[in-house]
Amino acid sequence: MRPTVLQTLDHGVRRLVPFTLCLILLLLAVVPMTAPGFLRSAPLVTVMCVYFWAVHRPDMMGYLGGFSLGLLEDLLMHTPLGVSSLVLMLVQFVVLTQYRFFVGKPFLIIWWALALIALGAILLKALIIAALTGHVVAPSAVFSSYGLTLLLYPPLAWVFSRAERLLIRAT
Repeated sequence: MRPTVLQTLDHGVRRLVPFTLCLILLLLAVVPMTAPGFLRSAPLVTVMCVYFWAVHRPDMMGYLGGFSLGLLEDLLMHTPLGVSSLVLMLVQFVVLTQYRFFVGKPFLIIWWALALIALGAILLKALIIAALTGHVVAPSAVFSSYGLTLLLYPPLAWVFSRAERLLIRAT
């Protein structure tokens, strides 16, 4: 039995939910939020998004989604074009090649793995930017961004898991 046009449209819209959530978070992360005495650093929202969906629902966020988010992030953050795309695709590749490790693991293990992957991602991104532009990213900005990433992942994962449950329940 062939799906109706509405069923096909519904399925397509559901598949866009993870990308749309990531896009909204990326746009929020770009908004300058500085306060006296604080560094201007943002969490790695795209890394957290791509990581979550690669671990929990790899079918919902493919390489094209990660690549597109990375290009947009580079445009909005004024970093060399393609750097974020490369990093996000490497994050997806690492998670997907180790997918059996992640299946059925408790949240703390998933969070610990994010800590390792995010550290590699932020250091690789800083090194590539330094090599391409000749400007070294301040270590304090790198580590504050990394710390914010680890701090914000649990609530972000909670929101994403609720969205995932709604997507599954409605199908």
